Amino acid sequence: MTAAPFDRAAVVLGAGALVGALFALTTGGPEPVNLIHVRRVGLLVLIVLGALAVVGGLLRRVLLVIAAGTGLVLAAVLQLLQVGRSPNWLGGDGSTLALMGGLGLGLLAVGLTNRLTARPLREDS
Repeated sequence: MTAAPFDRAAVVLGAGALVGALFALTTGGPEPVNLIHVRRVGLLVLIVLGALAVVGGLLRRVLLVIAAGTGLVLAAVLQLLQVGRSPNWLGGDGSTLALMGGLGLGLLAVGLTNRLTARPLREDS
């Protein structure tokens, strides 16, 4: 595992996307628990961008983390525009929007945080 907290956070968020994709593939037993509705292209997007975030965190490549976060946020916006409509390219609903949007915003926050300062910036009084 990497030593930097930001890189670890990127790995965890990317792994969360991969676990979310695995959870979407399960049926949940005799009565399915459908908490995440990720199907078709949305599942592929989640797996590819989650793996990109994990690789970016492990290799300490901020641009890969930002690219994965941007891709997930754009996918969430696309899902927002198409939820309940006929051309639903990602094949999801509000749970897809929430999962991709939350993970994407988290990855952007981790990727865009200033890594050069050891402590938070504050105004001197």
